[in-house]
Amino acid sequence: MAESFKDRKRVRGKVDLEAFYSFSSNWHPCTLRDLTTEGAGLKINQILVPGDSIRVRFGPDDEDRVIEAIVANVNGNRIGVKFSVEREIRDFLLNIIRTSI
Repeated sequence: MAESFKDRKRVRGKVDLEAFYSFSSNWHPCTLRDLTTEGAGLKINQILVPGDSIRVRFGPDDEDRVIEAIVANVNGNRIGVKFSVEREIRDFLLNIIRTSI
């Protein structure tokens, strides 16, 4: 069963970042709307369903990262994804959150 926003451990920080996501090996533009070290909310122009695996690419041009994610919930063109990340990526996400506030 998909995780709802009520099940989140942390409240996501609001951001407005241009990003890209990959599903079926093609990269598509998207917008990151909110972010934590455990997941993100994205605005996309594609139909995905909970359980789909995607990759999300974002960050400063000189150090953008690709993060594996699982679609946790879908609400129209907004999706919530869950990350499972190592310490290095967690530190990267924290830095993005701090600089976006």
